[in-house]
Amino acid sequence: MFDELLKALRNFKSRIVSYKTPEYVANIKVINCQVSNACNSKCAMCNVWRQTEKQCLTLKDFKRVLADPLFKQVEHIGITGGEPTLVKNLPDYFDIAIDVLPNLQGLSTITNAILSEKAVELICDIKNLCEARQKSFSVMLSLDGLNDIHDLNRGVPGSFNSVQRVMDTLKNRGIAFSTGTTITKYNIWNLDELLIFLRENNIYGRFRIAEFINRLDNYANSDVIRNFDADETYQLLLFFSKLEFTYEPDDTVKNTYRSIKNMLAGGSRLIGCPYQEQIAINLDCYGGLAYCAPKSNVLGNLLKSNGLHLYVHNLEHLDFIKRNYCSSCIHDYHSQPKPELLEQREEERYWGQFFSIKQFAEQKEFLVVPYKEKKSNGYTVFIIGWYGTETVGDKAILAGIFEYYKKNYPEATFAISSLNPFITERTIKELDIKAEIVPVFSGEFFVHASTVDEVVVGGGPLMELEELSLILWAFYFAKKNKGSTTVFGCGIGPLYTDDKINAVKDILGKADRIYLRDAASVKTAIGLTGRTDIRNIGDPAVGYLRRNYSQKEFFKEETKLACFLRELTLEYRGSKNKEEFFDYKQKLEEALAMNIINLCDKYDLVPHFYSMHNFAVGNDDRDFNFSFTRKYFAGRKYYVENKLSTVENIVQAMKTSQLNVCMRFHSVVFANTLNTDFLAVDYTTGGKIFGYLSDTDKLQHLVSMDSIISDSHSLTNTFVRNNASK
Repeated sequence: MFDELLKALRNFKSRIVSYKTPEYVANIKVINCQVSNACNSKCAMCNVWRQTEKQCLTLKDFKRVLADPLFKQVEHIGITGGEPTLVKNLPDYFDIAIDVLPNLQGLSTITNAILSEKAVELICDIKNLCEARQKSFSVMLSLDGLNDIHDLNRGVPGSFNSVQRVMDTLKNRGIAFSTGTTITKYNIWNLDELLIFLRENNIYGRFRIAEFINRLDNYANSDVIRNFDADETYQLLLFFSKLEFTYEPDDTVKNTYRSIKNMLAGGSRLIGCPYQEQIAINLDCYGGLAYCAPKSNVLGNLLKSNGLHLYVHNLEHLDFIKRNYCSSCIHDYHSQPKPELLEQREEERYWGQFFSIKQFAEQKEFLVVPYKEKKSNGYTVFIIGWYGTETVGDKAILAGIFEYYKKNYPEATFAISSLNPFITERTIKELDIKAEIVPVFSGEFFVHASTVDEVVVGGGPLMELEELSLILWAFYFAKKNKGSTTVFGCGIGPLYTDDKINAVKDILGKADRIYLRDAASVKTAIGLTGRTDIRNIGDPAVGYLRRNYSQKEFFKEETKLACFLRELTLEYRGSKNKEEFFDYKQKLEEALAMNIINLCDKYDLVPHFYSMHNFAVGNDDRDFNFSFTRKYFAGRKYYVENKLSTVENIVQAMKTSQLNVCMRFHSVVFANTLNTDFLAVDYTTGGKIFGYLSDTDKLQHLVSMDSIISDSHSLTNTFVRNNASK
């Protein structure tokens, strides 16, 4: 007891020395200043607009507080609200900040742009002022969704039209801006469409999760803030992955998005915070000072007290915030990664360096995998492949593989390698499968390959991909440690380059069993290996669909045409160069749209667009559907499904339609297996779609891309011929 008391006293003494002596110097670089609490929106995540007492820091008082010695090192100030466009003489606040803060380099503001004309005027005036004073200036426009979704989140009808006017005007005048999106329960399902809008209009935007923030007085808004069900959480994980992998250029912001993903998945914050690190400070419209906006008490008023004194003599409160709130704060304060994130990234980088075909060839004799005892006395199966990026078709394949192995090894235990574990965790939950998820870019991947009874390549194509190296590694260590190896339900191709062809040949050579999904793949595999024991078992998804869905009945919707399209991507360009390919792709999309329109007009159908894939890696089909319909179906009636895609809802979509137009390979497999009327767009140009329909004697459903381009009634004519032959 005495020792603990003595230790506490010593700690307290050291805190006094470090915090309260003249030697302590605050190093505040950033001020976030709300000069007013008046606001003309009624945001779902904020209650500032409900405050009855409206306050604005006067120019005189603003100048007084900025002159405090606490701010002498400040390099950036954000002057916000409330809504800053409601502040009288707003440019004067920027002028004063430049006058008073000796080290100031940049200034910024954020506006809801509801007062569109005034917003443009103020932005232009402040920009000109800052340029004249040789300071940088940035403006962010709040944009939470498209059309009614933005209006719902911001609580004011017509808000989207207002911000659209401001964006258009600023673009026309050559004034740079960005957008800021606050995510609540209201706008989750509109984010992908919003991101497409930003891309198409060459607008840079940032995204944040709404947080409980003291300044916003929003603790009563828990119905829309950080209140996500399982589907909404998964959708956000997909969306922030899309930002990380395909949109955001700044690695610091990418780390913020990685941290947000970790927190959505149940983990803690993986980045620091400039407020926690004593670099930034919050200043309110009364002159009140706070360590941060989300969780800090107001330390005191700078109109009455010395800022440095307030800052230094309340550092115990900052420590309290750090201990109790910082690890769970999802607010998008950008800072350096914590050690946990650095370690995670380093592990991914270290193991990831081995996953190329060249590295496999050079390192396979030197890479040593730590010995590990087998986890189970029963039969153990390690399923590898492209999991962690799976389509709905891949999910059905995985379900079919599990059914096969559970039938033959009832007590077997399973592990699945995953390029993005949160994807596969969702998949096995949907399929009610029990398995351990193993990250590909980890030592555990190599350990599992070395210690299980059987390594299985679980469906998907062995094609022109550098990721063939993960199969090479798994098979290599399995054979080295006397495990068996199986290629189960895969296709072969397309393959173009010698290194990929040789990699597939090596994989097939190391396989104890080769079960392929079509006759063309079997022929290719025999040509590569000379083996005569290769079997065509069909696609593993087929058996699963037949056993679980073929007998289910659904009510057909009389006017429904279901479309399962995908973007045509470079790996399917064949012999075309890039310029030729993109020209062909444009012609195909235009012609495909006209074919669908003509088909709908002839049979009085409404096109419904569904997605077989929801992840950025491999291209989220929803993105294509949104862009495709907005470009070619304006003014017409159509429906785009923007929710998550599962085996169950794709089956339902197909069986309730009058006709299915299929482009994704597994949409063709699903439509045929479920005995629906369908047309198959052969985007693989004689590849896997042709092979599957040839094996199943259904080539009459095939429509080539060239025929679609040359004839706007190609889909209609094929459907008519098929019906006439029945």
